[in-house]
Amino acid sequence: MGFVYCSTSKADARSLKLTSWNIEWLVSSQDSFSLPEDIVFRQRKDFDRLASYVKQLNADIIGLQEIGSIATLQQLFPADNYQILLTNDSIPQHVGLAIRKGLHFERHPDLTALNVYRADAHHPLRSGLDITLYRFKIPLRLLIIHLKSGCQDYPLDKSSHSCPILKTQLLVLKNWIQERIKNHEAFILMGDFNRVLSLQDPFFKTLSSDIPLFMPSFGFANPCWGGSFFIDGFLISDQAKTFIVPNSLRVMIYKEQDRIQKNLLSDHCPVSIKLQGF
Repeated sequence: MGFVYCSTSKADARSLKLTSWNIEWLVSSQDSFSLPEDIVFRQRKDFDRLASYVKQLNADIIGLQEIGSIATLQQLFPADNYQILLTNDSIPQHVGLAIRKGLHFERHPDLTALNVYRADAHHPLRSGLDITLYRFKIPLRLLIIHLKSGCQDYPLDKSSHSCPILKTQLLVLKNWIQERIKNHEAFILMGDFNRVLSLQDPFFKTLSSDIPLFMPSFGFANPCWGGSFFIDGFLISDQAKTFIVPNSLRVMIYKEQDRIQKNLLSDHCPVSIKLQGF
């Protein structure tokens, strides 16, 4: 199993770079939500450092997780270059999207069904952010997610962990996929799955039981912070696979590698693929 790393070459002018990035509690004093006691607001130096990685990343469509607010995210993705979307959840960790201006898309209602908790739950789960991108020969549906943590590789039926919750979210995603199949839509499911993505895992097998799904990270290890399994990434329908640039999976690793810097940046690294065919 090999590693993939961030390419330093310039992107093809006719390709789009699609990225998933959990920035880990990107919250600032502009955000009004109450935070856990061990979470602190990001400081100016944190935003400056992260903004330098955004510039290096140079992505066109970035699915994001753990975002406090649009104003906070705009400190990394300036409004003159990117349009920012966040889910409408009343939580401090939103799923978000930064999309380069000039790209045409339609926003759909948030996939609120991913919050499988009761309506009066103290800490709601995160909705999915759902758009259709109009850039290719056919429209491309993108669903950006951040699933329940705590069940990275346990059996989905293990009751002593978060697995039953993740299993319920899995069924919501399966219903979303079935709706895309019914409407003959090309789609990419992307984000932080909080699950080790592999072809053998029941999670993947359930999602791909009605339609073949392509997983660009299959066969690779994630080099982020010394190496691990992929829990961030992309699941791609057959129709959408025709838009994927072969072997374009890349992971941007941070030059800082000590634990203190990890806390100031993110415990996740940006994971990207390239799209073409328009």
